[in-house]
Amino acid sequence: MLARHGAIFNFTCIEMRDHEQPQDALCAPEKLVRQVALATQKAQVPLAGENALPRYDDTAHEHILQAASLNIDGNSEGREMCAFTHLRMSPHLFQPENWRKFVAFVKKMKEGKDANRCLEQVEREAEHFVHVTQPLVQEAAVALMH
Repeated sequence: MLARHGAIFNFTCIEMRDHEQPQDALCAPEKLVRQVALATQKAQVPLAGENALPRYDDTAHEHILQAASLNIDGNSEGREMCAFTHLRMSPHLFQPENWRKFVAFVKKMKEGKDANRCLEQVEREAEHFVHVTQPLVQEAAVALMH
């Protein structure tokens, strides 16, 4: 039904990893994302993703990049998530180190899975954008605190 109407399936928890969850929760977000990716692929429905938690670290960013490539069973054959929504715009996002990492993450997402450059190289290139946006970022952080 979703494919027939041109819908996009938007799924959460893209940044979450199985081993980071409490043992008593009995959850496996990576396996769940994989199951959803396989189901949407089989149904020929585009898949979009979003984060569930406020994460600003390189580990989460790299995991999102990996999940967004939809490399299922070592075969992605031109498939990628069609969109990613970053939730939790907060003062924490606009802290200088978090903003620097986020800008690099967005740049890497834009380049897609075919980009073979390391995150550190992208961060260096993103430094220009961090510098240019600094006044706006400070203004946004102040606005979010009130």
